[in-house]
Amino acid sequence: MSKQEPLLRDNKDRFVIFPVKHNDIWDAYKAIEANFWTAGQIDIQKDLLSWEELNGEKRLFLNKVLGLILSAERNLSSLTKKISNKINLPEARSFLDLQLVMENTHTEAYSMCLNSFFNTTQQENVFKDIQKIPATSAREEWIKKWTNSNSFAEKLVALATAKSIFSYSSFATIFWIKNCGLIPGLCFTYELIYRDKALHRDFAVQLFRDHLLEEISDKKIQQIIGEAVAIEKEFIADFLPLDLIDLKIKSLTEYLEYESKRLFTDLILNRNLKEENIAKENLVNKRAQDYSQINKTDKEFNKISKKTDL
Repeated sequence: MSKQEPLLRDNKDRFVIFPVKHNDIWDAYKAIEANFWTAGQIDIQKDLLSWEELNGEKRLFLNKVLGLILSAERNLSSLTKKISNKINLPEARSFLDLQLVMENTHTEAYSMCLNSFFNTTQQENVFKDIQKIPATSAREEWIKKWTNSNSFAEKLVALATAKSIFSYSSFATIFWIKNCGLIPGLCFTYELIYRDKALHRDFAVQLFRDHLLEEISDKKIQQIIGEAVAIEKEFIADFLPLDLIDLKIKSLTEYLEYESKRLFTDLILNRNLKEENIAKENLVNKRAQDYSQINKTDKEFNKISKKTDL
């Protein structure tokens, strides 16, 4: 399979990027290039003043959120590297090489925020707590399982899933803090990184849908996404003390379910459709409904709404 896939095939005859052979991939690369930023653009001086307004509970919450995000960033970078090393298409490699640089910038920016608010002991304690959670091991095993798969299609679905699911609950809590008008530097960092992850997610989906010959069943896609959702729900339930900021677990899990449905729809849209006159929207809705039935864990997660209490 690897010898036949255009993404994985050797391109020894292409010494320069021009002429571009895959304009849609190159356009995606230019889009990510246009959004490039550095940690030096983050100003947290006002955050240090806002910090004085936060009580001990909210400070504890932020320590946990930042620790959880940094823990996830380490896993996501390793996932990107493993997949990038398999791809030989020059246009795609340009995107993924820059994505790795941006992921390093994400880690630097969040590390800068964490180091500004918490001393070394507080940082070490939160990372130790994260390592003790069963969900941490489950996430690492999930990444290992799907990146070691013999199917490159499964690898791409895993990359899109990781960018869509892991850390999104943490992002949602920072969005809540942003609405409260607190910690503007951290919230600006969140906005930049959220935008980047959306670009990374969409690119993985684009490669999967438009540049892959290998077939993969909807059931397998459901499995990959469903496992990631279950792991992220564990983090929400077992680690994030949402009660400290009066945020509802149900709101966060509904948001997570919505993101998972949106990803599934994006991945399967236009794949395996042989005739242009097929009612695509109806097919997508049916598959998304099937996905919900297969992966729901309780009756609360059966109804997904774009409008939450976040």
